[in-house]
Amino acid sequence: MIQSLLLIPDSQLKRNIGMMLVVFGVWGMTAPPSVHANELRVHETDHKIEVLDGAQVILAYNKVSPKAPKGIDSVFERSGFLHPVFTPKGRCVTESFPADHPHQQGIFSAWVKTAHDGNQVDFWNLAKRSGRVVHADVIETFSDAKRTGFVVDLVHQKEGKTSVAILKERWRISVTPTDGSFRCFDLETKQSALNESPLIVRKYHYGGVAIRGPSVWLTERTGDGRTTDGGEQQPPNSGFRNSLGSGRIKGNHEHPDWVTMWGEVGGQDVAITVMCSTRSFRSPQATRLHPKKPYFCFCPCVDGQFVIEKGRPYTAHYRFLMTDNIPQREWLEKRWKEFVNSN
Repeated sequence: MIQSLLLIPDSQLKRNIGMMLVVFGVWGMTAPPSVHANELRVHETDHKIEVLDGAQVILAYNKVSPKAPKGIDSVFERSGFLHPVFTPKGRCVTESFPADHPHQQGIFSAWVKTAHDGNQVDFWNLAKRSGRVVHADVIETFSDAKRTGFVVDLVHQKEGKTSVAILKERWRISVTPTDGSFRCFDLETKQSALNESPLIVRKYHYGGVAIRGPSVWLTERTGDGRTTDGGEQQPPNSGFRNSLGSGRIKGNHEHPDWVTMWGEVGGQDVAITVMCSTRSFRSPQATRLHPKKPYFCFCPCVDGQFVIEKGRPYTAHYRFLMTDNIPQREWLEKRWKEFVNSN
């Protein structure tokens, strides 16, 4: 059975340059998880937007694709994704153009099995040249005592002899100040149909907002392994655990509040945790935890197909926490309660 999404009322946003009115979304106010004066700032160039704490980059949004490295087909060049993303000590927890899966870049958004106007469209697997997601416009940048960030539009388009724009996706990225022991930002997404033909997102085992970690976290690497609180034997350099106490195998397609992906960078354990808001579509969303690769995504399509059509957008809200350790469950549960209370 096809499920339609609930209509979220529109509000108006105004861009600083051009004073152009944009009617598109209503965004929740997110309280900072800690007490600390906001010393964050936004730096924008023709190619990217960075949020920094002093001279240290916290994250970067790519308005223009970086050039594919030697040996990687240019079809995998993409815009509209976050990379690099750093821990407080400057260790990167994302990767761009990984040799094993070069279409998985940083933090990105794409559906896999979809139909539009009678055509099958795959926005995820770029090598198929069926569809892709691209950066479209910067709506605004902002900074105040509680949050610093930016609002951007992306377009999901069908590829072929002529490109057809199918969805507009609006991202609001909000970085909140912390006590310095971790980094925190929210990604709010709203996807709306651009024409009268709806996008049908089919039931599939992955697709949605995804994150790709460093290739040194691949499980093919040798090692005796160690057991995390998920109870599964995992390779010594990387692993997953979720709010239900599961690791990468048992946790695949579970519906947790949060997922932590961890690994070693320079001999130091680091982690990135993603929390899915209770006001996201189909919350708590299913998650795809890859059995071998350092990537996962929140994927509501696991629970059946749904439709994104004019006047009935898809909305979701995620919080990302970056740490220079593998965070304890008690600490994460406190952060989860803060997130829920801010919605």
